[in-house]
Amino acid sequence: MEKTYNNDVICMMPWIHMHIWPNGNTMPCCMSDSSDVFGNTNHNTIDEIINNDKFKKLRLQMISGVKPDTCSRCYELEQTADSYTLRKNSLQQFKDCLPLIDLTGDDGSVNNFRMRYMDIRFSNLCNMKCRTCGPDLSSKWHDDQIKLFPDYQSPKFIDVSSKESFMDELTEHLDYVDEVYFAGGEALITPQHYDILDYWLSKNNTNVRLRYTTNFSALKYKNHDILEYWNKFDNVRVAASLDTHLSQAEYSRSGTKWDTIVCNRKKMLDVCPDVYFEITPTVSIFNIMQLFDFHRSWVEQELLEIDNIRFNILTAPRYFSITMLSNDYKNRVKDIYSEYIRWLKTNDARPDVIHNVSGIVDHMMSADNLHLLPEFKREITTMDNIRQENFLDVYPEFGELWTQ
Repeated sequence: MEKTYNNDVICMMPWIHMHIWPNGNTMPCCMSDSSDVFGNTNHNTIDEIINNDKFKKLRLQMISGVKPDTCSRCYELEQTADSYTLRKNSLQQFKDCLPLIDLTGDDGSVNNFRMRYMDIRFSNLCNMKCRTCGPDLSSKWHDDQIKLFPDYQSPKFIDVSSKESFMDELTEHLDYVDEVYFAGGEALITPQHYDILDYWLSKNNTNVRLRYTTNFSALKYKNHDILEYWNKFDNVRVAASLDTHLSQAEYSRSGTKWDTIVCNRKKMLDVCPDVYFEITPTVSIFNIMQLFDFHRSWVEQELLEIDNIRFNILTAPRYFSITMLSNDYKNRVKDIYSEYIRWLKTNDARPDVIHNVSGIVDHMMSADNLHLLPEFKREITTMDNIRQENFLDVYPEFGELWTQ
């Protein structure tokens, strides 16, 4: 008989998954604290890491109803914004794996680990340098990082498969993968991404669920056309990391060419119209005032279905969080989002989309971090000087906040 676990704590990820960065650092998932490293694939095999002391302790904590500190982001978003998190998603998408919890060893170990869910950031190769990113996940950030920190020593390009045996270790798991999440760096210009797709196609395994987060700037890489690949798989969902549009998009995600993004979306609609497409804006200071306009604009241009939006509320760094706004600006946002919700209701948006927009406001009001305003202005000014940009030229609506 299966046991019942605390559904506010338990997550399937530690039993079926490990999240790996380009430098080999391993975490329980992409939502866990990236500073809390659980192992490194340059030093240990996948099978060794999944049953090391930290992973075993994490499983035992969840089984006993204790919320692990490394998983605080999911728990915070569920509490402050009632968000649908990766933790909740894992219980729904992999509910058939729940019996694995009952098979957990007394010490927290799992036998015959199979990577049912795969999320490996193979490389930091990227063609953008987003304000909320850094050199660990974007090669484009490297030169700016050296200007910020002259003693910075890490190489520009980082690749998890620099360890020769890594891809051989991973191949042993590919036949068991039910769902894969490709992100970056930028997944669509990452060679290992295409190697893995080619492997599954060679096995006629086209029922792997393909999930993407992409900056959507490049649909071709060398001789690979990703639209042709997507048409060969049964279940593909593409999430474009588009936070806002026009000059704001080009500022917040430096390297963006907005006209190219629009052209790519039109091409995708033409070549593979049945592949699911959504936008996944990271809600932060960089788009909180424009997000409604962007969403409405793409719906009206028939580039996006009204319900195909999934919000990722930024929680770190805190000085870019919407909780940093003053009360006056928070009231302005509340007015904008009241209109946003009215528009969603008028156009028959799903209740969960409306609920999630309300959750953005709830999260904004959950904390007062105005004391971080000086740090915010310092970070913005420093990067503006390096990139020869000007925040207030792009975001004049924040002029009053800037002078506080």
